Amino acid sequence: MKRFPVHGRGATGRDVLAFTVRHWSRQPVRLAIITAAMLASTLADVLMPVYSGRLIDAVAGGAAVAAPAWHSALAAFSVPIALALAAIAMRHIAVIGLNDLLLKMMSDVANEAFYHVQRFSTDWHANSFAGSTVRKITRGMWALDPLNSTILVALFPSFIILVGSTALLGWHWLVMGLIFACGSLIYLAFSISLSLSYVVPAASLANQWDTKLGGALADAVSCNAVVKGFGAEVREDERLANIMTKWRHRARRSWVRGTIIDSTQGVTLVALRVAVVGYAL
Repeated sequence: MKRFPVHGRGATGRDVLAFTVRHWSRQPVRLAIITAAMLASTLADVLMPVYSGRLIDAVAGGAAVAAPAWHSALAAFSVPIALALAAIAMRHIAVIGLNDLLLKMMSDVANEAFYHVQRFSTDWHANSFAGSTVRKITRGMWALDPLNSTILVALFPSFIILVGSTALLGWHWLVMGLIFACGSLIYLAFSISLSLSYVVPAASLANQWDTKLGGALADAVSCNAVVKGFGAEVREDERLANIMTKWRHRARRSWVRGTIIDSTQGVTLVALRVAVVGYAL
């Protein structure tokens, strides 16, 4: 059998993104529907404060007395409701499309991984934990769910809201819009650099030990007859306890770093708010 090369280094963020984009390219129509629906939903959210402000102005201007003002207030009241319903409908369409996109991607990834693993050499299979291999495939398959949800349902709308809100703010108040834009860029650059240099290495190491833990459990259970034949239950208990201890330490470090960056981002947001409100005062 042909032996495929196995590299020791883990996949980088660029590798993962390129892999995801390749699978997106297999479903261009579905991806276009998702992005268009999320774009429409996000734009509706961006425009909602504008019409809500008009409603407040109409009410403050005495809409209950003058008939023209009443019609203006009614229109300002109807538009936010229509925008909210449109945002919900578009988001529903996007999430339904995302479900289909994810299921197709996950199926393709699992099938292709199984295809390649089946064709690895006998020597590779003899020297690799079957449980670890299974754990890598299933974890990689299920990792597509939060990855795609984060990119298409969280980051993409957030980026649109950020750009749209900054543009609207700059249109009404140029200097404030510039302050908001600069603060947002600093926040994004800080968050991305800190995530890649501080959180990702710890998370990758934790995932490696998660793979070892899953492999040790699966192989010990599947080979239980051999373990019993050699009376090696105690040895397997000790080996699993050792792996579990290392996994716990690596996982805790990864989670603590994630918590630290989350708190740091919160402090950065507070600083941005102080700058915006301070200038407004």
